[in-house]
Amino acid sequence: MKKLYIIVAAALMAVLPLRAQNDADEQFEYEFNPHWFIQGQFGGQYTLGEVSFKDLLSLDAQLAVGYKFTPVIAGRLAINAWQSKGGVEGKYSPNNEKYLWSWNYVTPALDAMFDLSNLFGGFKPRKVSTGVFAGIGLNIPFGKNKVTDTRDDIVAEQGAAYQYANNNDPNYIKNEVMPWADDKGPYVVGRAGVYVDWNITDNLALGLELQANTLSDKYNSKDANNWDWYFNGLVGIKYSFGKTYTKKPAQKMIPLSDAGNYVNCPEPAEKVVEKVVDRPVEVVKNQLYEEIYFVINKSDIQQSERYKVRRIVDFLKENPDAKIEISAHADRATGTSAYNQKLSERRAETVKKALVDAGVAESRISTAAYGSSQNIYSGDEMNLNRVCICVAK
Repeated sequence: MKKLYIIVAAALMAVLPLRAQNDADEQFEYEFNPHWFIQGQFGGQYTLGEVSFKDLLSLDAQLAVGYKFTPVIAGRLAINAWQSKGGVEGKYSPNNEKYLWSWNYVTPALDAMFDLSNLFGGFKPRKVSTGVFAGIGLNIPFGKNKVTDTRDDIVAEQGAAYQYANNNDPNYIKNEVMPWADDKGPYVVGRAGVYVDWNITDNLALGLELQANTLSDKYNSKDANNWDWYFNGLVGIKYSFGKTYTKKPAQKMIPLSDAGNYVNCPEPAEKVVEKVVDRPVEVVKNQLYEEIYFVINKSDIQQSERYKVRRIVDFLKENPDAKIEISAHADRATGTSAYNQKLSERRAETVKKALVDAGVAESRISTAAYGSSQNIYSGDEMNLNRVCICVAK
């Protein structure tokens, strides 16, 4: 039982959220991209039982494929397999001898996974991330004939010892009969655990995982009126497919009430040019500049970018004579020129429709689509070319 406490304590320590070893650059924002991943893991198993800890250790392996839906939530299909062990000594074995047996199994399981680092610390690239998971599976054992052979040996030796005692040793106390279970499965298994990932790159991580699995009392072929347990400790690698996040310059949020005075362009936001006394004062209108970014191969406006649309709408309402020009682009690192042209046209129409739906007259909106012909950014910042540049004046 002390060993079980040690395993639980280690699991609780691993759950504690870890601080990122390198904080994200404050000049950038990071947007999570849903993605698939695969895992390959190898380690050991301890099957809870009545003999010594080392006698119940065996090998364990797991292969999994999963999908991360949000920065916090992921799901995976895992196939865990290898070997479990059982044993008996003491009052149930002849002459208090130790008897051990083993069998193999395979367990397909579905897990729900929760990234605690992103839950409590917000999403950003990290060197270390931690999480928990819980799931349900089906344990399919095979090779349990070894257990039957061991049971037959114990029963035979108990009978021989009892017969010898009756004839030669009146003080002999017969050992209790083991309550054996002949059930050979399969068994529904519930499982939960913790994991820690050390992220080598954006796509490759080394991981440590601790699992607790519980299932039918008959799993180890002994009927003791309680749930059977086995614990797995695994190390392995995880590979995530595609671009797991999008990096873009951080944008300063301003209250919508100030949108009419917000300017992000080379010229002064507002100026009054005074002429000679006998001529009227010339006023240069307010101007608004916004960049609405898109996910690769997408033309819908992300939730995180919608505040910019609201800011444009407020500006146009406060400046009824102003008009807006929308210039749409796509990055040349992906897609053909023809495809990117069509994609930028869809992006321009999406922003235009959002403004019209919010009450802006269509006559005040002009659009232009440039595809990937006018990319400004390159390298790691290529994704910033997936943008609609909106200038209202």
